[in-house]
Amino acid sequence: MSTTRRKYARRLPPEQRREQLLDAALALIPAGFDTVTMESVAKQAQVTKPVLYDLFANRASLIGALLEREAARATEQVAAALPTDFATRSPDDAFADAVRVFVDAVVAAPDRWRLVLLPPEGTPREFRAQVELVRAGVLAQVEELAALGLKELRRTEPGGLDDVDSGLLGHAMLALAEMSGRLVLTEPDRFTPDRLVAFVSRIAHGLR
Repeated sequence: MSTTRRKYARRLPPEQRREQLLDAALALIPAGFDTVTMESVAKQAQVTKPVLYDLFANRASLIGALLEREAARATEQVAAALPTDFATRSPDDAFADAVRVFVDAVVAAPDRWRLVLLPPEGTPREFRAQVELVRAGVLAQVEELAALGLKELRRTEPGGLDDVDSGLLGHAMLALAEMSGRLVLTEPDRFTPDRLVAFVSRIAHGLR
């Protein structure tokens, strides 16, 4: 790196620099956590190691900050995808829309969602546990939404869905969303967002 470029690199405010370094670390994770070293992150971010050490004391603090950030952002994206009511949309349309929002979030931040949905070898147990905790909270919300959706459908179409278990439906809905996220990551050319959402919508409407 040239002297001019190094001087320019040091001009970034600490918070911007922190985000840049965490982004660099995240980009390395698909190759495995072992590839994330202070040296490799500095190289990926195109800064010197002292710039990295100014903000992170060691590799553990860097990875800890990264995992905390990604868990929080993933949680925010999932929360944004969940429908809050069925005042303007039918339950099946609301679910298909929620999957669309989620899949779009996965496409927009693939490194983050590979870490969550396809954790590489060496992913810390603490992060896996945090993801499971978040997933349990999401599942509880999805089960509640499934129950509300079934209640609304039973109101408009009496007798047709009395035998549908809302708890199992919640599990199935979350599994469909997670499957969609994994497929758009692993086979994006074959499983496009439009194809995935069309399938989810057909399954949802098939409950009627």
